[in-house]
Amino acid sequence: MAGEKDLIPICSWCKKIRLEEDRWEGIDQYLTDIGFGVFTHSMCPDCAEKIFEKRIYLESYQNICKAISPSLSLEEVLDLIVTNAVNVMNVKASMVRLLNKLTNKLEVAAYHGLSEEYVNKGPVDSDASVDDALSGKAVSIYDIQSDPGAPYREEAVREGIRSILSVPLRIHDEVIGVLRMYTIEPVKYTGDDLKFITAIAEQAAIAINNARLFERTVSREKEYLRVFQEVTRAVSSTLNLEEVLDLIVTKLPDVMGLKAATIRLLDETGKKLKLVAAHGLSEEYLGRGPVDSEANVKEALQLKPVAIHDVANDDRVNYRKEAVREGIKSMLTLPIIARGNLIGIMRLLTDKPRHFTDEEIRFTTSLAEVCGTAIDNATLYKELISKNISQKDC
Repeated sequence: MAGEKDLIPICSWCKKIRLEEDRWEGIDQYLTDIGFGVFTHSMCPDCAEKIFEKRIYLESYQNICKAISPSLSLEEVLDLIVTNAVNVMNVKASMVRLLNKLTNKLEVAAYHGLSEEYVNKGPVDSDASVDDALSGKAVSIYDIQSDPGAPYREEAVREGIRSILSVPLRIHDEVIGVLRMYTIEPVKYTGDDLKFITAIAEQAAIAINNARLFERTVSREKEYLRVFQEVTRAVSSTLNLEEVLDLIVTKLPDVMGLKAATIRLLDETGKKLKLVAAHGLSEEYLGRGPVDSEANVKEALQLKPVAIHDVANDDRVNYRKEAVREGIKSMLTLPIIARGNLIGIMRLLTDKPRHFTDEEIRFTTSLAEVCGTAIDNATLYKELISKNISQKDC
């Protein structure tokens, strides 16, 4: 047995004893070998409770993630979050408030276990716990009924609420809202409780974000389809060339939220562009001069759509000063193709800075092709009418 002053080398992490230079042995075996007796292995109550809690946390986390992840409907996701938060955390009620970026206010998005009277009690802007949650902290009010100065204390008493836990709903570094949980008895949440609930809130925020992205995508696709159908129906309604051209330049700004649109078609030589239709622009701007030498036009004539975010500072635009006076901020130049042949260009102009996405460019390119077909059909019809008139004159 080692003396009182002997040094025993022990690993500070795993607690093994070093017997020789490269030989280590578990402390229980070491103590058995030097005569302390044979050790049994069991678990003390404190450790057993901690491991049990960890297992419950893990199972609960898996269950709530499994419940809210499959849905892509925002309304359904929100309902699943508040319902499962109540079931998993064994609380009286829960609520999700989402941050409205336009008003910077928290708005009720979903709730479970609360009366409409309590839910509609008023704004929570003056609630310090909400402010802390919006700054990224999980905050608990131990007993709101024992705090005379607490906002909506009387309403909480009537609702039978004692503790309120506010947890941020966060995507990366951005807080998008707050998840609140309510209990009928005062609850002192431990550090492990807060970590677990924060993990649930992060998963909930991801599900909310995914649902929002999905609904925006679906909504955008529906809008694209509506615009496509509307423009197609309009330009296909007549075979009069002038009417077709006018419909295109007036319809596109209207349905796409643009300032203006122009169409230039190649002349008989196929080398020069001639302005044939315009909407939303002054005569002064339209008369500024030819655009054939502009880099963005040359690129579009190579069958490449060209998006320019900042017209005033882009070298691909020749008439930048004129564009600034006209109030033009962004520009999209598209080739117009009919029966596989380039027949001209279409320009879409905005009065606000706009980053045209790849999706928008693909969509407007498809629209330009539809317009190209309509222009080609109207041109052929016009030529046919002219030919018939000539034959009659003969």
